[in-house]
Amino acid sequence: MIVFVIGSGAREHAICRLINKSELCDSLICIPGNYGISKIANCISLNTSEEILIYCKKNKPDLVIIGPEKYLAEGLADDLRKKNIPVFGPGKLGAQLETSKDFMKTFCKKYDIATAYSETFDNIDDSITFINSRPGKIVVKYDGLAEGKGVFVCKNSEEAKDACKKIFINQIFSNNNKIIIEEYIEGKELSYFVLLDDKSYQTFSSAQDYKRIGAGDTGPNTGGMGTISPAPILNESLEKKIIDNIVNKSIHGIQEELLEFKGVLFLGIMVDELTGEPKLMEYNTRFGDPEIQSISMRLKSDFLSAAHSVATNNLAYSEIKFSDIKKSICLILATKGYPDDYPKDTIINNLEEFDQEEDLFIFHAATYYEEGLVKTNGGRVLSIVASGDNYINCRNKVYEIAEKINWKEKYYRPDIGLLL
Repeated sequence: MIVFVIGSGAREHAICRLINKSELCDSLICIPGNYGISKIANCISLNTSEEILIYCKKNKPDLVIIGPEKYLAEGLADDLRKKNIPVFGPGKLGAQLETSKDFMKTFCKKYDIATAYSETFDNIDDSITFINSRPGKIVVKYDGLAEGKGVFVCKNSEEAKDACKKIFINQIFSNNNKIIIEEYIEGKELSYFVLLDDKSYQTFSSAQDYKRIGAGDTGPNTGGMGTISPAPILNESLEKKIIDNIVNKSIHGIQEELLEFKGVLFLGIMVDELTGEPKLMEYNTRFGDPEIQSISMRLKSDFLSAAHSVATNNLAYSEIKFSDIKKSICLILATKGYPDDYPKDTIINNLEEFDQEEDLFIFHAATYYEEGLVKTNGGRVLSIVASGDNYINCRNKVYEIAEKINWKEKYYRPDIGLLL
């Protein structure tokens, strides 16, 4: 099978690693990829949906897996399917569950999916009036894509107003001036994944993400500074509630709305500490980064077989198995200064010293190779993932490697997996 993976991050590195392990894979190409991915796949430097579509039409892959939400939002999956190329990833309409918070909230209301109360605003004056009517903690969300940085968890009204000013006046994301202001729910988060095609779905494990930049969940939101899998709070009773009240209703809505959706649905869930009930905070329509890095280390079955079955509407016949005992922890190494200003082209000196193993792997996100040196070109740069029989051993392994990596500009949270 000829497989193309679209993307350049640690998420795509994790996907490529799983595909590379499959006996079904004859050829693996990643577009555009990165230095770490180049060790296991042929990397082709293309960046636009148009370039990728032309390349796929010419080379006729048996499967295309789209990693980043950007390409899904642009409708790349739709365009590929029109050329009879099997794709793992939803069409443009299905991707709106992630690309528009307002669309997501309307969808949840229509199909009775439990979520936090919210209102949508397209100007700063009405936003501030609403904030003044609801003092205390509150959440401000940018409506469009923001690479995981569009959610502001605000301690008070002043922080909420400041978030609104950043979006409406400073236009830190774009001139798409629409926000959602949402009630703050105290509780614990988890990420829950479901593979689905037009006819059926299968669950694809869980993780807990650490979104804030600083220890103790302080500072601004990021794309994620680490994960643990499976989510420690997920038990049989909670999972049943998630499936009955969120998963099944979401899939019913997708089918009723005739949304083209052959891919993965990522449910960001908050478990309300007052009621114990799960509430949907967001959909993502692709694998989470860094969630998939930790989840992938626990997968026992053939990922390529499952992904191809999704793309060809045969998911019901696929067998997906995770280890019953394996745990895993992912620690993100970022460039100092992320998620704000940070230097690029910094040098990581000793990555070649670390062997990639079945239970320990370093996934690359923002790396390239130049003149014999591994260099960085982004904020989140490496994902160190360890798997084992318990979280403590996994945690010890990832922090041991983090300490040994010789990179002057590295930063990582000290508390991933600390309090379980």
